[in-house]
Amino acid sequence: MQRRIEMEGITNFRDLGGYRTRAGEEVKWLTLFRSDTLSSLTDGDMQTVCDLGISTAFDLRYGEERALEPSRFLGHDQVTVLEMGLDARPGDSWVDSFENATDQAEVARAYMTEGYRDYPFLYAHAYREMIERLTRGERIIVHCTAGKDRAGTAAAMMLTVLGVPRDVVFEDYLLTNQYWDRGGRVRPEMDEETVASIFSAREDYLHTAFTSIEAKCGSVENYMEDVLGLNETKLAAFRAACLN
Repeated sequence: MQRRIEMEGITNFRDLGGYRTRAGEEVKWLTLFRSDTLSSLTDGDMQTVCDLGISTAFDLRYGEERALEPSRFLGHDQVTVLEMGLDARPGDSWVDSFENATDQAEVARAYMTEGYRDYPFLYAHAYREMIERLTRGERIIVHCTAGKDRAGTAAAMMLTVLGVPRDVVFEDYLLTNQYWDRGGRVRPEMDEETVASIFSAREDYLHTAFTSIEAKCGSVENYMEDVLGLNETKLAAFRAACLN
């Protein structure tokens, strides 16, 4: 099986199968996928997604992003789109945040760090629904625009709940830096450090998400139970559905 699945219109479409858990089990292939925006899929790409057996696409983008670049699967007869992203941004956009700043890179890093601090709680409703559908045997894909931040955190949470070691979770997260083609989204006035701060997957960003969980909940295990609502029975069912 292969990690990255080649597409014509997007570059960061990946299968999360094959990772080993601490208990020695393996995440099933062809079950849980992550991606950049599905608005740029070609007709051939859409057929590839359907051939993979995917039935639900979790769109974690903000309302304005969904309106500007609609998913190609809206109204599709096989793939149901669940628009689980926030309708409005929780604050200013990253462009508004640093446009007039003297140190744009620093402002960009602070903006991104704040986002990662909040993602595990802002998108917990999406994670719960992902777990429910995977437990029922569905094949799903989660995406945002780049497949890096919101989708990257969602993927990290799913792998963590399944028992994949954190260092492996980080390895998967950082693969975006190898695969994602920024596709003209970089603004010409941005300096190199600002571009890296906004458009790269960075260990310190994802680390912030886990630190936030531990600060608010005491442990990832408490987060799984108190925020995601995973008791022992639900957790066992989820792992049975997704692990070999």
